[in-house]
Amino acid sequence: MLLKFSIYVILLIATNIIFTFLLSCKDNISEPKVMQIKTLGFEDKFALRMVLSEPYLYVCAGSDGVWKRNIRLAENSWQYLGLRDTSLGKYTNVGTLDIDVLDDDILVAYNGSTPHIEPDSSVSVWRSTNGGKNWFRSDSGIPETIEDPYEYNIFTSLQRSPHQPNIVIGGTDVYNYRSTDGGSNWSMLSGQRGIVVGKGYIRWHPFQPGEIWYFGETALFAPYCGAGQDYGLKGKVSLPWDSLGCTYDGAVYDVAFDVDNPGIVYAASSCGLLKTTDGGYTWRKNALQLPDNGFIFRIVHHPTTGGTLYLAGGRQIYATFNGGLNVQKIGEIEKGFITSLVWDSIGNQLFIGTTEGGIYKMRF
Repeated sequence: MLLKFSIYVILLIATNIIFTFLLSCKDNISEPKVMQIKTLGFEDKFALRMVLSEPYLYVCAGSDGVWKRNIRLAENSWQYLGLRDTSLGKYTNVGTLDIDVLDDDILVAYNGSTPHIEPDSSVSVWRSTNGGKNWFRSDSGIPETIEDPYEYNIFTSLQRSPHQPNIVIGGTDVYNYRSTDGGSNWSMLSGQRGIVVGKGYIRWHPFQPGEIWYFGETALFAPYCGAGQDYGLKGKVSLPWDSLGCTYDGAVYDVAFDVDNPGIVYAASSCGLLKTTDGGYTWRKNALQLPDNGFIFRIVHHPTTGGTLYLAGGRQIYATFNGGLNVQKIGEIEKGFITSLVWDSIGNQLFIGTTEGGIYKMRF
């Protein structure tokens, strides 16, 4: 009897130890922790848009031009590639605004609309085919002016299709152009020229070939978000902003996707984080509750793990866990506000671009 009781006690203790261990392991795997943030410099420039093309991290710095850094080397510095024009002023909507890199072929969306530049000399797309050593305008088919002699040639965003790199779409909130030869020649895809432009962004759906998302804010402070298919040739769906109970004035700041379910799309907006599970036909408001009631300005999805997002607003950085059901604050920058996020799968790290604090990396 004593022997049986002793065995029972031993088994009970062992079971408790195993259960505690498994619970600890589950917590460590599913829930992110507050992470250490390391600065990479760049404090005196805006990091408006970043893109990773091995082994370099490329940065659009507005009027300070385009820069890159080899992130696979422990000790390295930022390398200036060109397109600086400080006469444009220190603003987040001028100069180099978006970038797409395919090996040594670089395309840059550009806004140089200032009084000292004549409209018929303005450039919307700059290109380099040798890694940034030399640049040339690559906007054939996009007229500098149409009827208004003061209408500048402006692109606020452009992106190559990840599935058909010869197809590039770029433009603003009121018009979009399409190229089928990698960004050399363009034709109008949608919209209308001659209207005051706001801020427009373009992102291809990486897990749904041919699908592209347009979002941003018009010059009248009206939000918009919608998707096209067949590589931009057909419309698909628009975000029903009003029916969600959102105010008219607002913006959609960023979108992200889910690797496990292409129908899941997230939209960071002035109306909170919105989510669709059917490709954009129906949406849910307040899809995630932030622990400090903050807001989301930038969002990036994990390319291989479904339900995993990295989000930022102001100075705060968050991550989802438990399959995307919960969100936790994982860090905070010291000054400025966060303008761009890039996830690096090889280094298992997050790069964070800001307006004043430079560029940071957060290693997981």
